[in-house]
Amino acid sequence: MADTLICDALVDKLPLGICVLDRDFNIRYWNSFFADRMDMPSEAVIGRNILELFQDEAAFLKKKLKSVLVLNNPSFSYWEHRPHIFKFKSSRPITGEETLMYQNMEIVPLEIVGGEVQSICLILQDVTALAGYFNAQKELALQLEAEHAEQRALINKLEMAQGQLLQAEKMASIGQLAAGVAHEINNPIGFINSNLQSLKDYVGNLLKIVEFSEKVIDKATPDSYHKLKADFFERQQYRFIRQDITELVNECLEGTSRVAAIVKNLKSFSHVDNSEWQYADLRDGMENTLKIVNNQLKYKVAVHRDYDEALPQLYCQPMQLNQVFMNLLVNAAQAIEHNGDIYISIQRHNNGVQVVIRDTGSGIEARHLDKIFDPFFTTKPVGSGTGLGLSLSYSIVQRHQGQIVVTSQRGKGTEFTITLPMLTEQQVAENEQRALNAAPHLAD
Repeated sequence: MADTLICDALVDKLPLGICVLDRDFNIRYWNSFFADRMDMPSEAVIGRNILELFQDEAAFLKKKLKSVLVLNNPSFSYWEHRPHIFKFKSSRPITGEETLMYQNMEIVPLEIVGGEVQSICLILQDVTALAGYFNAQKELALQLEAEHAEQRALINKLEMAQGQLLQAEKMASIGQLAAGVAHEINNPIGFINSNLQSLKDYVGNLLKIVEFSEKVIDKATPDSYHKLKADFFERQQYRFIRQDITELVNECLEGTSRVAAIVKNLKSFSHVDNSEWQYADLRDGMENTLKIVNNQLKYKVAVHRDYDEALPQLYCQPMQLNQVFMNLLVNAAQAIEHNGDIYISIQRHNNGVQVVIRDTGSGIEARHLDKIFDPFFTTKPVGSGTGLGLSLSYSIVQRHQGQIVVTSQRGKGTEFTITLPMLTEQQVAENEQRALNAAPHLAD
C-alpha cells in the first residue's frame, strides 16, 4: 500500500500528463497534470469518455487511440505537426511569449491480454520552452532575412541614380535564381504526384480484387472457407488497413498539391519578367504575396478579402508592388499581438485602382504618423528592423505616380490606402527618362 502511494505521488510530481484509458476510451487514471490544467479533479472525470471531454480534437484522438488498439504499437504526435492537442494554458505566463501550451503526445499500449490491448496510457509532455526557443530562432531568422532584403532594397535605391537598367538586371538575376530553385523543386514533385496517382489507382484495383475474392469465398459451400477467411482478415487487420490506406494516399496527394501550389506561387512572385513594367492583375499579386507571408499569418490572423470582379489590369512593376504588399502585410501581422484580422480591399477607383489594407493590431501613435515613411524610422525595438520597409514602399508607389496614405488609432488598428493611376507605356517611358535626366551623376 505504501509503495502504491509513493508511486502515485511520484507520477503526480512528474512534469508529464498521464491518463490511462480502457478499450472504450473511458478514463481510468487522471494525474494532477491534467487535473490542474483542466480544473477537473480525478474523481470528476474517472469513468468519463476522453472523446467527450475533448470534442474539438475527438476525431484526431480517436484515430491515434484506435491505431494503438489495432496495431499494438505506440503512436506519436509531435508539436511541430500539431502544437496544441489539448487547449491548456501556456506554461510561460510570466514572459507571455506563448498563449497555449505546446505538447508532444505519446500513446502506448499498457495492458495486453491474449494479444489484445485492454488499456492505453496517454502521455503528454509540455515542450513550450523548446517550441518557444525554436519559434524565436525561426522568427529571428525571418527578421534577419527581412533586414537583408531591406538592405538590398536600400542599395538598389542608392544605385538608382546610376541607371534603372542596372537595378533591373540585378532584380532579374534574383528572380531567375528563385525561378530556377522553384523549377528544381517542381520536377520531383511532379513525378511523386504522378506516382501517387498511379498508386491510388492500384490500391483501388487491389481492394476490388480482395472484395471480389471475399464474395467468391462467401458463396463457397464449405464453412471452413468462411472461417479461414474471417480468421485471416482479422489477423492481418484487413478492415482497418482497408480504411486507412486510402486516407494515407489521399493525404500524400494533398501534401504534394500543397507543395506544388507553393512552388507555383514562388515562381509567380519572383518571376524574372516581374521586375519590368507590364500589365498585371493586382489581385493575383496580392494572393501570391499572401501565400509567401502565410507563415506569419496563419496562426493568429484571419484575412478578409474584398476584390472587384471587374478590376482592370494595371501597367506597373508587379514585383515592386508585391514588395509593398508584403511590407504592409508583415507590419500588420506584427502589430497583432495575439489574434486579429486583416481586411484587404482592391477596387476600381476613378481612373485607376485602390488597394486598402487594414488591420486590427496595436495601431500607431499619432506623433509617429508623420514620420513612418522616413528612411530608418522605426518604432520596433533596436535590432528588430531597419525602418526601410515603409520608406521603400512609399518610393515604389511614387514611382507608379500613386499615393499611399495611412490612418491609425492606438489600440484599434491601422489602415493603409494605396491609389494607383492607369498609366500608359508612353507615360512610364517619359517619366523614367525624366528621372534619369534629373538623377545626380556619381563620381567614378
